[in-house]
Amino acid sequence: MKWLIDEMLPPATVGELDALGHDALSAAAAGLAGTDDDALYAEAVAQGRIVVTENASDFAALVARRLANEQQCVPVVMVRKADHRRGGLAHHLARHLHRWAADNPDPYPGPHWP
Repeated sequence: MKWLIDEMLPPATVGELDALGHDALSAAAAGLAGTDDDALYAEAVAQGRIVVTENASDFAALVARRLANEQQCVPVVMVRKADHRRGGLAHHLARHLHRWAADNPDPYPGPHWP
């Protein structure tokens, strides 16, 4: 799967996902550090990437607004850093996303709370 890792999550998650066979990109590497959620999401849509974020409320509202306006959307996987501390955040989060991808090979565009 193709992922875009939001900037509040560790950029090392990208390398962990890549090692598992995914195509991952951090917000910073995409030139999106400090940009607003709309810009980050628009880039994810343009690249066909699933957004991974801890910012559930803002992204859920953003996706709902885009869906209501019949705009193209991609999945957003909502995570909590506190749920992925075992064994290092980036490592554990990447393995969680890898399992989620295996269980959801064709995820619907919109928010997901794995």
